Amino acid sequence: MSAARFVQPPRPAGSSTKRDRTAVRAATSLAPTLATAAAKLRRRFGARLLEEEESFGELTFVIAPGDWMRVLAFCKSAPDLGFDQLDCLMGDHLPERADTPFAVLAHLTSHTHAHRLRVKTFLPEGGSLPTVTGLWPSAGFDERETWEMFGVVFQGHPDLRRLLTAEDFEGFPLRKDFPLEGIVGGRVRTELRGKI
Repeated sequence: MSAARFVQPPRPAGSSTKRDRTAVRAATSLAPTLATAAAKLRRRFGARLLEEEESFGELTFVIAPGDWMRVLAFCKSAPDLGFDQLDCLMGDHLPERADTPFAVLAHLTSHTHAHRLRVKTFLPEGGSLPTVTGLWPSAGFDERETWEMFGVVFQGHPDLRRLLTAEDFEGFPLRKDFPLEGIVGGRVRTELRGKI
């Protein structure tokens, strides 16, 4: 029995998934409601949308950390956008980006308009973001996990404490510079009742 292989169809010459925000957007594979939402975001924030990427009919905007709360609050409150659910908020460690090695992504869903959007920002070591628990209370656990695994602090978080590791754990386990074998002297804890 031979294994099936996925073959990516060739792209037309000169095509790209990343688009400059000033580029002509004549042909798009975005759903009409998401295209309308994207146009509204572009009109509202203009140059504050640092980068835009379209992939598989979904859209990602990269913004500066200082615009994090402003853009996400608009995404939730604007009727044409209506992103009423935060699917997840997560971090990533990209050590090859020397100045801003941490990424934080918010995956948003609009049930009213049936579209999704990703908003991403990059942070330096020791950088922080304002909490979005006031917009989406479900962000509480995601922000706790991002802080615990990567060290990204969320200012104003109502309960920023460890979620998956013991209170005296040192380090950030999902950073790419974390030792593969863990920290010497670490131990598995089984008595965590009431501490998580």
